Amino acid sequence: MYRMKDSVLIKEMKLNKVTLAFPEKFEQLFLERYYAESVFQFRLSFVLVMLLYGIFGYLDTYLEPVFTRIFFIIRYVFVIPILLIVFLLSFTRFFKKIWQGLLFVSFIAGGTGISIMTMLVPENIAYYGGLMLIFSAGYFFIRLRFFLASLAGFLTLMIFNIGAIFYADTPTLIILNNNFFFLGANIIGMFAAYSIEFYARRNFYLNYKLDQEKHALANLNKNLEEIVEKRTHELLIAKEKAEESDQLKSAFLANMSHEIRTPMNGILGFAELLKEPDLSGSEQLEYLQIIEKSGMRMLGIINDIIDISKIESGSMETRFTAVSLLNLLNEQLNFFQPEVNTKNLKIINVSADSEDLIITTDKDKLEAILINLIKNAVKYTDKGEIRLGFKQTLRQLTIFVSDTGIGIPEDRQQAIFDRFVQADIADKMAMQGAGLGLSIARAYTEMLGGKLYLKSKVGEGTVFYVELPLNGNHEDMYIENLQEEKPKQMDSESNKLNILVAEDEETSAMVLSKTLKPLINKLYWAKTGDEAVDIFRANRSVNLILMDIKMPGMNGYEATEAIRKFDKNVIIIAQTAHAMGGDKQKAFDSGCTDYISKPILREELFYMIDKYFRLNAEQ
Repeated sequence: MYRMKDSVLIKEMKLNKVTLAFPEKFEQLFLERYYAESVFQFRLSFVLVMLLYGIFGYLDTYLEPVFTRIFFIIRYVFVIPILLIVFLLSFTRFFKKIWQGLLFVSFIAGGTGISIMTMLVPENIAYYGGLMLIFSAGYFFIRLRFFLASLAGFLTLMIFNIGAIFYADTPTLIILNNNFFFLGANIIGMFAAYSIEFYARRNFYLNYKLDQEKHALANLNKNLEEIVEKRTHELLIAKEKAEESDQLKSAFLANMSHEIRTPMNGILGFAELLKEPDLSGSEQLEYLQIIEKSGMRMLGIINDIIDISKIESGSMETRFTAVSLLNLLNEQLNFFQPEVNTKNLKIINVSADSEDLIITTDKDKLEAILINLIKNAVKYTDKGEIRLGFKQTLRQLTIFVSDTGIGIPEDRQQAIFDRFVQADIADKMAMQGAGLGLSIARAYTEMLGGKLYLKSKVGEGTVFYVELPLNGNHEDMYIENLQEEKPKQMDSESNKLNILVAEDEETSAMVLSKTLKPLINKLYWAKTGDEAVDIFRANRSVNLILMDIKMPGMNGYEATEAIRKFDKNVIIIAQTAHAMGGDKQKAFDSGCTDYISKPILREELFYMIDKYFRLNAEQ
């Protein structure tokens, strides 16, 4: 009936071994497929069966003229009408739900009709052959399924035997002989139908699995194609970005080489000229001013590179405090005033008479934004004025910086925010600088929750706008740039300070000692954090500690924390060459009073010390 490996497949298919039925949902799929493949054969078989059954009726008039009328009734009133009704029903919508039951009834009807004929004329072997044809049609021709076909076949055989034994005068030998053939025909038909249906179901199952695998493979291929297409697109974009980045970096390195070597040439060249023995005092001063200016230019380039590195790495942090906007604008105006004067320009705070506005922001970043915008305006403006100010609405603050400079062509107004854009050698308007200022300004603006944009016209000037959100009332907040420390009293009658310099680098310590000479009553020098703690513990008259952060052994943060355990009041100013994100906040967190970054400028250092001590005017 089926091979051993088919039994494994039966388990996999979860077939009922008796009825060959699948589990419910899968069985429904099979029946729909079986019906679709069988309905044409069923209709054709019924047409042929009705035709043959009707033609055999013509033979009845010759074979059994006595029973012609009864046989005609059986054929044309009982069996053929039933078959015709089933045939016609096959064209209706609901036939698919009941067609196997109707075929079962048709099988029984045809078998019963022939059985009655054999009862009436048991000696006529033609009708026994007709019953065999009924069995063959039921099992193989009309597409009745195995289980119903077997049931209908044996039920028909039972009807024949009941009729032959109880209602017909059929010899026992003929009954036994006929049963031998009919029973054999049913058994053969049953096993054949079982095998046919099993393989039909197996093929359906295997085809279903194959279709599923094809569908899965098609989806996989489709997904793979989409993935390949997406990856290819991403690789092309990455390639373009890499090529663009490589071009920008190459141009940037070339530009950096120029930008760094230019001030270095000024520093080293004029430092060499200072060695000349016959220099006048005015020449020496001029050379020193050039060296100082070149150093400041190099420091600005380095600061820009560090800032953009922090932005790139995501290590840039924000520290929001309440800030006086008018004070901040005035500070920038005063800072740039000397440079503006050298170019015979004017710089005006148009909001100077406005009511002050206290905003919550990161002061350092907003200050850096304004410095970059004003520096940019000064660089590209040869005559006229630079104006800065602010406007506010209920929820938004707009700070603007305008100039009467050369302006920016429309096709360049977005490119100028790209990093290293000054490295564009084809840009005829490019001047000295790394081309990072506006990129930094935009990145800082976005970190503050705002946006930076411009309006410009070639030959007429440019206006940069910084839009920032306003965040409510800040009357109770610490206002960083308005805070004034209460001056400390000097311990010395000479109004000078006892200063501890914690610095492991001898040159830096020497620079500080020379710079602070007018303020020094007594100077202590510690090369490590441990020494700084020990010296201060032994000399509590120290007024001021300049604490380097990076030192051997105990670093500046640790040394400050150790000092704060036994002295909460001494002024400790962190001084460090560290320039990465969070260093300033780390210094405050460890207990430092203030923070200054290297290289330390004399005016900046004296201004910071003056916040905490009264300095003589002549100092």
